[in-house]
Amino acid sequence: RRRSTTQQWCRTRSHLGSITRATRSMVFVEHEPRRALQSACEVLGVLIHGETERASSVVAPGTEGEDGKASVEVVDGEAEKYAKALMAKTDAEVLGALIEAAPTLFSDGGDKETAGVVHVMANLAREDEGSMKRVMECVTASASERVELRMRCAISVYNDAKAGAGKFGLFEAIAAYAKEAKRQDVLPTLVAHASANVTAWGEDAATQRRVLALCIKLLKDLESTDEELFACLIKYLATFEGDAGSVAEAADIAKEAALAFINSPTMFEGDFLELKAVQDLQKSNQGVFKLLSTLLTGSVSDYNSLIKSDGKLISGLGLSESDCLAKMRSMALSTLGKKGEVTYAEVKEALQCEAGEVEELIVRAVGASVVDAKMDQAKQLVVFTRCTDRMFGGEQWKELSSKISTWRAQIAHMEKALSTK
Repeated sequence: RRRSTTQQWCRTRSHLGSITRATRSMVFVEHEPRRALQSACEVLGVLIHGETERASSVVAPGTEGEDGKASVEVVDGEAEKYAKALMAKTDAEVLGALIEAAPTLFSDGGDKETAGVVHVMANLAREDEGSMKRVMECVTASASERVELRMRCAISVYNDAKAGAGKFGLFEAIAAYAKEAKRQDVLPTLVAHASANVTAWGEDAATQRRVLALCIKLLKDLESTDEELFACLIKYLATFEGDAGSVAEAADIAKEAALAFINSPTMFEGDFLELKAVQDLQKSNQGVFKLLSTLLTGSVSDYNSLIKSDGKLISGLGLSESDCLAKMRSMALSTLGKKGEVTYAEVKEALQCEAGEVEELIVRAVGASVVDAKMDQAKQLVVFTRCTDRMFGGEQWKELSSKISTWRAQIAHMEKALSTK
């Protein structure tokens, strides 16, 4: 029999009232887990059976009270029966039922009610990685239905999980869901969190590589800057320093990092050439290693000789010959500039360019912040005030240490002189 509009409205209001009362109870999940669990079961009972009223029945004749009236017994409705039956089961069985009912929960439940039930599910599953994975799977089951709510619930499940490598698996699921649901706005936050928790998810190199590999993937999805992606690639390669036996598996990332540096119009210095994974390129991709090594340590003459010996090296790597030569000249100029003052003729010889190109190449290097310099056209002289170190390795550290020692000695001398006055 079809209910009247008024009856349907009253019933709906009753449903919402019951769900709201149950949701309020779920806020006590940490302090009163059984009460929260009961509330979650009641919410599902309402959503599944669609009724919250308790049916009233008149007790049979002969059971009248002192006032002569028959007593009334309150009988549970279907929703209450469902909740009580569920509460009588083990926690594992309850969790299974909640997970099975997740489609109904996300389809018909309110935001607060759904989030509360998911929180209870995570609390039940917290001690078992497999169970937490199942909860995450049901939360992220749809990339088109209530995505905002599902994303919040997924993050809540992750936050409720115990620390360790298993927690990273949940984070990977969130990242995959964000991409599938086209939530690009979430990716920067995920990258920042992953970068800050590289060791929190596990101190072993294998786990750290998984974390950094995910960061690399997310940065590519974000189309981040060359510098951000390059920094993450180098962090990944650095995890092989104490694990030389597996360095071969880093070959692709090492090649990618090398090409990212070579092709970048803004990167002119690096201290990664000595990394074991990069050094291993001499076995897996000798051409890439030679080109990288020449840019970081060689001269323009060395570069030209390399290109002459392998005419297809640059084009075969998908690089621009003019851009690579321009970068080589800028980096070589930074080394030449260490002399302080150099003539135009010296620049022309070092950069192997035409006389008319000298000033243009210096201006380009200044514009790229490779050097700071002033040109004296009348004297055909260049004065350098700052030069980028192409590599900052052992020699550079020794030089810096020497400068610091000199500064300390000068400061001590000044303090002594002032104290005698």
